[in-house]
Amino acid sequence: MLLNRERAMELMERDGLDALIAVTPNNVLYLSDFDTDFLYDVPWVACAILPRDPDIPPCLVVTEIEAAVLIQRPTWMPDQRLYYFGVYGGVLKVHTFAEDTELKGEDLAIRRMVAELEDEPYAGINGAVCAMLSETGLDKGRLGFDDTRFAGLLGDTVEHAEIVDAGNLLIEIRMVKSPDEIAILREAAVKNETALRAALAAISDGATWNDVYTAYEVKVVEQGARPFATFNGAGPMSAGAGRPERDYVIRPGDQVCFDSMMKWRRYMGDAQRTAVLGDASPKLERYWKAYMAGIDEAYSNLRPGIQTGELRNRVIQAVRAAGLPSFELAFTHGIGLDHIEVPFIAGGNLGDFRIEENMVLNIDMELHEIGWGGMFFEESVRITANGSERLYNLERDLIRV
Repeated sequence: MLLNRERAMELMERDGLDALIAVTPNNVLYLSDFDTDFLYDVPWVACAILPRDPDIPPCLVVTEIEAAVLIQRPTWMPDQRLYYFGVYGGVLKVHTFAEDTELKGEDLAIRRMVAELEDEPYAGINGAVCAMLSETGLDKGRLGFDDTRFAGLLGDTVEHAEIVDAGNLLIEIRMVKSPDEIAILREAAVKNETALRAALAAISDGATWNDVYTAYEVKVVEQGARPFATFNGAGPMSAGAGRPERDYVIRPGDQVCFDSMMKWRRYMGDAQRTAVLGDASPKLERYWKAYMAGIDEAYSNLRPGIQTGELRNRVIQAVRAAGLPSFELAFTHGIGLDHIEVPFIAGGNLGDFRIEENMVLNIDMELHEIGWGGMFFEESVRITANGSERLYNLERDLIRV
């Protein structure tokens, strides 16, 4: 199960919530374990409802289109409801069944699931969600929505409910990973490291940044994962957070910088590294020596209890004291279904938070010196009782090609 249910119950009780209601794709997947590409296409196509009362069964609502997927990828939630897409004043029925065809196994299960919907058809997701809330008494409760606009779709059903914005609460729950999530994130890190090594192998005199970029993304796909983003670049073009031009020709002495992200089973792999082709310049050597002081400071202090703001300050001070006074960009973020998971992220603001055991975190260190180039370092670690465990085996030093 992806859901850290114990933590969810604790935080729901803290905030006095009777249920969490999720309609955004990552939160529906997280609460229900139901994964489908359609979930990431049409807005509000599914709804996962997690009550705090143990006597009310958790509920997943999905469209009839997804019946076959639900059979193959079942949710742990015991209450499962289908609805028809409403279209042009009627309903959009996808599955058909011929009377002269004998159904067995999975096909028979689909027929039975759709037959239940035909007995009580809902046109649109709101009908099925309203029925669940009314039947369980949650229609009069304190309800946390990950998108409060969805509550407006429920109309009079939630007239006597208290509607709460629970978007940040769900991120807070997700930040401490369940064992299943940690296992997926380990796999994502291995695949991302493999793709990064393929990109490093593509660096040569005369190669373009596009050659290196493409080597990374091809290796991601070969492993059954999905590219998410590949930032930075080579030489002076490595500063600027992923300039769109990719035809820069790599020459000896150039730094080649990676901020490489991919997805495995919807979970993020995210790592940054700096490589140099041939001999590093004296400036790069001097800068990297200062960077290493920050890297060492970061990982010697990364443990439960420290605030991320304090950790950031320590890293910046260490790098500056070691000879790079212009260094500014260091921060810590959670990683999981989203690239950046912190208790509050909106409008370009990152919330400070206290580090806890079984968080999976990235310490992001970047230098963008326009006109010269960049330096980058980042990797994922799991927070243990007394420190941290690396999910990557890539060397933490400047990589020399």
